[in-house]
Amino acid sequence: MSFKQKLSSYILILIFFLTNFDTVLAQTKKIDSLLRCAASHTKQDDVRAKILFDLTTQTLPHNPKSALKYPEEILSFENKVKDKNIVSATHRIKGVIHVHLAMYPEALTSLNKALSLSIQLKNDLQIGAALSNIGTVYLVQSKFPEALKYLLDALKSFEKNKNEQQAANDLGTIGIVYTEMGDFTEAMKYYQKSLALHQKLKNYVGQSSVLANIGIIQFKTKNISEAINYSQKSLKIADSIADLRATARDNGNLSAYYNELKNHDLALTYGLKAMEINTKTNNKRSLGINMQNVSAAYLGKVNYQEAKSYGLKALQTGNELNITELKRDASLGLSELYDAMKMPDSALIYHKQYTKFADTISNDKKKNEITRMGIQFDFDKKELSYKQKELLTGAQLKQQQLQLALNHVELQKGLQFRDLQTVQLQNEKLQSEEKEKQLIIARNKEKLQASKVSALSQQQKLNKLELKQLWLYWILALVVLMSVLVYLLNLYRIRRLKYKNELQHHQHQLSESELKAIRAQMNPHFIFNVLNSIEAYVMDNEKRKASRLIQKFAALSRLILENSTRSLVSGDKEWKALMLYTELEAMRYDDTFTYSFTVADNIQLKTLYLPPMLIQPLIENAILHGLIIEPKADAHLAVTIQRKEDEIRITVEDNGVGIGKPANKNLMGGVKEMSMGLASIQERIDMINKQQIGKKASFTIEPGANQNGTIAIICFPFFERV
Repeated sequence: MSFKQKLSSYILILIFFLTNFDTVLAQTKKIDSLLRCAASHTKQDDVRAKILFDLTTQTLPHNPKSALKYPEEILSFENKVKDKNIVSATHRIKGVIHVHLAMYPEALTSLNKALSLSIQLKNDLQIGAALSNIGTVYLVQSKFPEALKYLLDALKSFEKNKNEQQAANDLGTIGIVYTEMGDFTEAMKYYQKSLALHQKLKNYVGQSSVLANIGIIQFKTKNISEAINYSQKSLKIADSIADLRATARDNGNLSAYYNELKNHDLALTYGLKAMEINTKTNNKRSLGINMQNVSAAYLGKVNYQEAKSYGLKALQTGNELNITELKRDASLGLSELYDAMKMPDSALIYHKQYTKFADTISNDKKKNEITRMGIQFDFDKKELSYKQKELLTGAQLKQQQLQLALNHVELQKGLQFRDLQTVQLQNEKLQSEEKEKQLIIARNKEKLQASKVSALSQQQKLNKLELKQLWLYWILALVVLMSVLVYLLNLYRIRRLKYKNELQHHQHQLSESELKAIRAQMNPHFIFNVLNSIEAYVMDNEKRKASRLIQKFAALSRLILENSTRSLVSGDKEWKALMLYTELEAMRYDDTFTYSFTVADNIQLKTLYLPPMLIQPLIENAILHGLIIEPKADAHLAVTIQRKEDEIRITVEDNGVGIGKPANKNLMGGVKEMSMGLASIQERIDMINKQQIGKKASFTIEPGANQNGTIAIICFPFFERV
């Protein structure tokens, strides 16, 4: 099979079987209308997805690269598309565009996604279309068994669903597979069935494709005039429907056919026109085949420079797209070119490259055998010629090399004889040394035997001694272990006793501290003064004030007695007791001072636990030793409770005489001179800290701002009700 015959096998009609749509329209007005619709409807929903899908189908036949942006936009919001059939079709048409752009791995990825989604949706029509598309991609890659498997599965699906349009497309593609496999009879059967269905459906795109493929079979069977006739019919239909890719295809076919007829001018005209169209549509695969046709035309016109340029470009395109057939035929074309240019070395290199690519093409057994026999015959004939030339030009060189080899052998013989004599002398010397070594070894063996007997006796004694030492070590270890255990048990018992004593001591101190607090908070002096005040109100006939004072005093006494039985009480009860106490003191001193109690927003008193009557001595000190000693109009007592993380902070602040200032004893009246509560507070704080492992309680008392008044602060861990 000649180079031009092999070349035509790539000019196949694949593109129109990929899209699986009824028609491919080229009206610019319709594209403009769809663009306006897309601009007016920007919401990402099913409507916009359908508009973008229609734009893809209209743009694809003329500018596949530009059409790719529309399905990519649909898939960017596929989760918002309710009709998943649109998503499946979008994956499929994206794969079709990748085939147009010769991006075959990407095409298979998209088409397999479409097939998987169609199976989930149980959409037989789209399942068949996806199978057909995948088969076509394998066909483009010359993987014919895989292509035939998918295409036949697709045909079954189309015939089952009575989809004549898809069946017609699939029949034509199966015909292409059989054409590539060399079974022209079987291919013609499928082409005839496909053509009949396309004519019935008035599908001019499909008719053009089938006619072009029948022309290829005529070309392969050496009927060049009929091949040109079918291609002219196909070209006429393609021009009538303004189908650029079909026009490029038919021009490329005619270029190959006219090359076969040695009409290189027409071959060049059609080839260059096909290249121009395929450059516009970015069809790299077809462009590479066109380059090879143009290279063959220039070779026929004896324009070796242009032939070489286009041939190398064709080979480069084949390498870029990894199309084995294109690399094979471009290599064969360059081999023929260099042969015509009288450059046998370069011709042989490309002929070997051609043979390598030809052997890698996977076909059925019949095609592989025919191709291999043809290639092997041409290769053997050329390689034999080249080998004969090499033998003739290298005969003298081999004779000279042979003479040099003989001289070298003679020289080596003399050197070997001299080395042999040296070796004999060394051998005799070694034998003498060996005998002396044998005598020394015999003497050493006798000494070694005697040494072994002595060592064995010593070893037995040593073993007995070691056994005794081992028993001694075990006894000592047992004694030491028992001593350690006794020591640890005694240490544990002593620590338990110490801990128990300390715990009892702490509990005793805590009880004493609580009793002191109770005695301090309800001291006789305070009770006496309250009762005097009640008596004064009764004598002055102020029965209401006296009654109110008695009620509050009774409530305070009850709260104090209830709280005195616990080490921690609820915050609301303790807070109420402090407020009652302060109110009684204010009434007793005729409201000579004001007071306020503030609870932070992040504190719930009902869920908080406080030590009972720990704050009362501070309030008592603030009133008795700060506010009433030197009365003033703005005398005020402020009690606040705050929480910072896991710490409770209680502040008692007054604006009285302050710490360290001498008080007027004449103004103290019946007030006790010295507070007994501060020592009790510090004692209880210490007891709380001994019981706490983590955060510690603290108590501070300091002058107020500008040395005016006193601020007492108690901080202790946060106790919350569970």
